[in-house]
Amino acid sequence: MAAMECELVGQSLVVRLTGELDLVAAARFKEAVEEILDRRPVRHLYVNLAGATFVDSAFLGSLLGRYRRISREGGRMGIIGVPPQVRPALELSGIFRTMDEFRSERDALSAG
Repeated sequence: MAAMECELVGQSLVVRLTGELDLVAAARFKEAVEEILDRRPVRHLYVNLAGATFVDSAFLGSLLGRYRRISREGGRMGIIGVPPQVRPALELSGIFRTMDEFRSERDALSAG
């Protein structure tokens, strides 16, 4: 079962995900992030995947859905700490053509 932790840092939301990011995790991610975006002034969204062991197409779709919302509102979305076992899925999906990749949360947060 995947675990998720959300932290607001200024106008940025950092979401840390661990485990298998499947259909269930995708729904939880979407629901949690949308709830925060509806309530708080979030400009940038950063998703830390350092602890992820697997990602499926449902989760990739939920990432792209949040990207559309954040970018429509003038913000940026980035992916942090992509582990080798999930990189191929992200590359095939084209995520890196739409979102910036960062080594660490500090790099992402200092980018803007």
